Amino acid sequence: MGNPGVPEIEALLAEAARDPAAAPAFVTALLESTVIVPGTTSGENTATLADLLGPAGTSVQPFYTSEERLRETLRAVPGFERAFLALPCRVLWQMTRGATLVLNPHSSHGKEFLPGEIGQLLDGAATLTPRVVQAETRVLVGEPARIPPGMTEALAALFARHPAVDEAVLGWKVTPQEDSVDESYLLVIVGEASIRDTLGPELGQALATYSIGSPIDVMYAAPRAAHLLGEVRPFYRRKRGLFRRH
Repeated sequence: MGNPGVPEIEALLAEAARDPAAAPAFVTALLESTVIVPGTTSGENTATLADLLGPAGTSVQPFYTSEERLRETLRAVPGFERAFLALPCRVLWQMTRGATLVLNPHSSHGKEFLPGEIGQLLDGAATLTPRVVQAETRVLVGEPARIPPGMTEALAALFARHPAVDEAVLGWKVTPQEDSVDESYLLVIVGEASIRDTLGPELGQALATYSIGSPIDVMYAAPRAAHLLGEVRPFYRRKRGLFRRH
C-alpha cells in the first residue's frame, strides 16, 4: 500500500479506539506512514529524541501522526522540545526497540505501544505462550460480535497449507475474575497432535497484527474431541475426498 495520509491514519486511530476489531487496519497503516518525533539531529545519522514521563513516572517516547497533534503536547507541557523530525514509523520503532512509545499522548485518541508489542509487529510474529487453566475456572464462550477484517481469511489460507488441520473455530471467551473480567478471542484448531509444533511459527506470524486489538487464545483439539467452541460454526473446514480419515 502507499504511504497513508494524516486524515486516513487519524480516522483509523479513532475507529480503533471505538472498536478493537479495527486495530489491525490502523496498525498496518501506521507502520507504513511517516510520523512526527520531537528531537533534533546532531551530525550525520545521529538523533536525540525528547521523552516524556508516563503515568508511572517512567520514561516514554512520544510520537505523533501530525504537527497539530504535537502542538497539543506543547500546550499541555510548557517547555517541551519544539523541534521535531519526520521519520518513517517503522524506522522510529527500529531505532527505539526496547522503549515504550506513546502515539498522540495529549489527544482524545492515543495509543501506547509496549516493547514486546512493537517487537512482534516489527518481526511479524506474535508470541505464543503456553497457559494452564485451572479445572475449576469458569469460562463463558460464544460467537464474537466483531472479527478483525481479513483475520479468518488469513488463517484459512494458512490452515489450507497444513493437511493435518481438519477445522478451525473462532469464538469470544470471557473469564470472570474476582475484581475484573478477562476477555479474548478463542481460536480452536482441530486436527492431528502434530499441528501444535508444525503450525507454531506461521501461526505466530498470522496472529501478529490481529492480536493487537484483543488477545487471542489458541486451543488445540483432537478430531471428534469435545472443546469449548463445539456449538460455534467453524470458519474453516478441510475438504476431504470420499475416503476420510475420520
